[in-house]
Amino acid sequence: RAQRTIEPVRLSRGVVMTTIRDIARAAGVSVSTASLAVNGDPRVRPATRAKIEAVAASLDYHPSHVARSLSQGRTWSIQLLNPIEKTMSSGFFTRFVAGLHDGANLHATGVTLAAPSNAEGARTTLERIIRERRADGVVFMNVQPDDPLLDVALNHAYPHVLVGSAVRPDVVTVDSDNHLVALDVTRALLARGSRSILFLNGPEALGFTTARANGFLEAHAELGVEPHPDAVAYTDGTAAEGQRALAERLDAGVPIDAVIAISDFVAVAAMQILRKRGLAIPEDVRVYGINDDDVGRYSVPMLSTVDLRAYELGRTAADLLMNQVEENDTHPARRIVGHRLIERESSA
Repeated sequence: RAQRTIEPVRLSRGVVMTTIRDIARAAGVSVSTASLAVNGDPRVRPATRAKIEAVAASLDYHPSHVARSLSQGRTWSIQLLNPIEKTMSSGFFTRFVAGLHDGANLHATGVTLAAPSNAEGARTTLERIIRERRADGVVFMNVQPDDPLLDVALNHAYPHVLVGSAVRPDVVTVDSDNHLVALDVTRALLARGSRSILFLNGPEALGFTTARANGFLEAHAELGVEPHPDAVAYTDGTAAEGQRALAERLDAGVPIDAVIAISDFVAVAAMQILRKRGLAIPEDVRVYGINDDDVGRYSVPMLSTVDLRAYELGRTAADLLMNQVEENDTHPARRIVGHRLIERESSA
């Protein structure tokens, strides 16, 4: 049949929208054939697909996200649920989201963010997302290993990925080896002769902070070094609380010749306190951060840190989630993303 000339649909304010029906009429095929062709279905003969694609290009056709969602039962969006009041590391979070976005984008899927300020708000948000099908799946950040949010997702057989470790074996997770992160940093400082190391850790309730504390203590045990009883300081993860914990120990006369901080921001804040007390870095006190945030590159001295490969964590989380969404694969999986120490002036 001869190709027909049509007038595309005109919306308000002069916006023009070409529909799949327009493509079908212009190409002389059925609506179902046109739809299969523009979505790359292999059942459409190559010659027919080429003709339909040419018509679509000439009419500047773009598939309707809403129509595609209705027809395929997908939202083409995934949800990042990050229920935390205070951000521990903006640099880490930014790189993680970039990786998550790029991974989802490979599947023509977007990312939305929800950041409820408390546990009740997080549960209400997740239940609404699932009930109203606002997203095809959820990525959990800053969620405890036994958080009831995980039960909500599992009870609804809802695609999910937890960034961190989980108590339940049926939870899909991606994480750094936080025990090994702290073990490697502590070993590096002990190898340089430090024997009174203070670990400015995050909240004790979080799984990754517990793992890091265990790695810190294991490194001491390997060398037969007995850490101070107050060597691990659990804080809320903010720079202000890190400074307070450090100042309290200095005031109490706790010996400190090195500091490991939960993040680079806390490490830089700790260096301010050390300098105010007349302590030189690294001559008197070596300092190590975690996350490889930009702030550490511009501190004086430049901060030693750990690159947790946040972008790769995000990409891996997207891969694990999209595998569940597209392949309906709910088999529990656990992925570990590696890390590397970045030695700079502050730990020399």
